Amino acid sequence: FKQQDRLVTLEDFRSYVSRYRSPTGGAAIGTASTRKAYSSANIIDVFVLQKATDLQLQKATVDYKANLLTAMGEKKMLTDEIVIVDGLIRTLDIVTTVYVDLSLLDYEETIKAEAINTIQEFFSYDKFGFGTPFIPEELNRALFNLNKVRYSTLDNFNTSITPDFNEVIQLNNITVNVSYI
Repeated sequence: FKQQDRLVTLEDFRSYVSRYRSPTGGAAIGTASTRKAYSSANIIDVFVLQKATDLQLQKATVDYKANLLTAMGEKKMLTDEIVIVDGLIRTLDIVTTVYVDLSLLDYEETIKAEAINTIQEFFSYDKFGFGTPFIPEELNRALFNLNKVRYSTLDNFNTSITPDFNEVIQLNNITVNVSYI
């Protein structure tokens, strides 16, 4: 796409959505797939979720989808048909306990704030896109990298969550408990 200014591969469609800015405002993340039926192999479904805030996604507005379809229509192959589809959001509540030294009792609120910030950054849609699985051990590793945290546990998850290719896992609520050792 970068060299020929055309949308040819599925990766071209994905990267176009990530760079596209609607004239009415708004940016999104996206993924693309072709249909499995042989007669519809040139129909490309582009799944999008619009950026609501720095941390949250939302269903794309009708204006955004219409503008994106028009912009892509100018760059697609003549034989391709593009369909803009809403991506799906799977919300996740996180309850974690961080274990710290008893000598840090006076720093509990700071430790909680650092842990919440780390969790929010971990689930950032820039890093956690379509089809990206949630692996609890990776979040525990990120929390372990905090200077004051000895170790952490996820209290409400112990297995990975693998979303479908058109789903994004998004953080909903965070509860951080501090336990002293």
